[in-house]
Amino acid sequence: MSRPDSDNITTDKQHQRYQLTGLLMLGLMILILLGRITAIDLFDSAAHLVTILLVILGWRVMGLREIYLLSCCVILSGLAYYLLGFQPIIYQEALAQAAFLMAFLLILSLLHEAAMTSQSVAECGQFLTRQKAGRRFAALFLGSNLMSVLFNLGLVSILTPLIQKGIEQDKGNPSLMKLREQRQITAMLRGFAWCVVWSPTAIAPLAVFELIDGISRQLWTAYGIVFALVMFGLGWAEDQWRFRDIKRQPSSSDIIPFPTSAFLQFGLILTILFGMAVILSLLFDDSIVFGLLISCPLVMLGWLYQQTKNKPRKERFPAFVKRLDEISFVALPKNHQIMITLAASGFIGRIGAGMIPAENLANTLGLYVMPDYLFLSLLSIAMIPVSYLGVSPIMMAVFFGSILGALPLLPADPTLVALAISSGWAVSMTTSPFATVVLMISRLNNISPLLLTLRWSGIFSALALCLISAMFFVITGGT
Repeated sequence: MSRPDSDNITTDKQHQRYQLTGLLMLGLMILILLGRITAIDLFDSAAHLVTILLVILGWRVMGLREIYLLSCCVILSGLAYYLLGFQPIIYQEALAQAAFLMAFLLILSLLHEAAMTSQSVAECGQFLTRQKAGRRFAALFLGSNLMSVLFNLGLVSILTPLIQKGIEQDKGNPSLMKLREQRQITAMLRGFAWCVVWSPTAIAPLAVFELIDGISRQLWTAYGIVFALVMFGLGWAEDQWRFRDIKRQPSSSDIIPFPTSAFLQFGLILTILFGMAVILSLLFDDSIVFGLLISCPLVMLGWLYQQTKNKPRKERFPAFVKRLDEISFVALPKNHQIMITLAASGFIGRIGAGMIPAENLANTLGLYVMPDYLFLSLLSIAMIPVSYLGVSPIMMAVFFGSILGALPLLPADPTLVALAISSGWAVSMTTSPFATVVLMISRLNNISPLLLTLRWSGIFSALALCLISAMFFVITGGT
């Protein structure tokens, strides 16, 4: 008889935890923004404290991966003290990196939540997953590559249900159903992975951009788009070869016509977002990262209010406020686990790099006498093995970015160095069974991470590394 009361108590406690977590997350975002705008150290210190509190408060949502990463944080902190003595700057920089990554992904999550309730986004997703076999890979790869700009990891939770719904028509033929699932999930994963080499909102570019001076964001994006298109061609060719014996076409009733209005609205949101980011960065004489930090919440507010236009005038503002409350105290706290993962990975990468004498390492490895294309190729490849240790690729991006950023002279052009790091990140997402996006897809589709990466994308990833080396050879003129 007491069970309903017990359930109510549990629900109330969870609600209270969500309220506290949501308040701390909102506070973290505000503190990071105020710190960037004012350059007052007090805001940064408060952000570091809030980050620690969020990690402590998240003990209920931690899995083995988070415990492992936090243990690495503690061990490396102790090792830094043992090797270097107490140097507060090392810990401050590591905490700053953790706080920045946690706050920025939270800020990106605001856009994701606004997009989740957008009818135009739903129409775009349905179109991508309901195409003829010959166009399916192209639609999902290119669509995922583009939509990841707004959604980041949230893209998986949007497209996966649509993919599963689309293949239900083949439930009478399990083998064909599995083949369609493999082709669509693989296309989505590859498209998502190669977004990081050009997208202004991808975490890898943003982390590296903050660590290495002299990077041209515009040139990086241009190179990245070319790399992504080359990988699209490679992925399409590999898909056609692998499934060359499959000849079935879906019926015309399965096909959804191109939703012109929906894609135009989606494009308008992107234009407003990046246009505002550029304008703000110029006004405040800061980087595009700063512009995105400010513009994401503003675009989210405008987009949410626009979604209330189909309601009576009196109900618009209350509906808007209710949606903001849901995002702040329900949706954002659900990201708690991934926030801890990113924060810990950023901390590990920064404090690990702080213990390594960058210039001595560069001289020992002969980086200054190594041909540029070889250095860039090896840098991309080096991102992959560590991803098998269960850490997020963000750790290696921060690690390499911190070490190379500390060098008085880079072994290669800064923009190409950033491109190499993000290219390695992209390949690691299709090879590592521990990549966050792979674990999400595995959980939602009940597919083994090893099957999803090594079996389904192993050949593609190996060929991608070869193409990366070839493209760097061309870009650098073989020097």
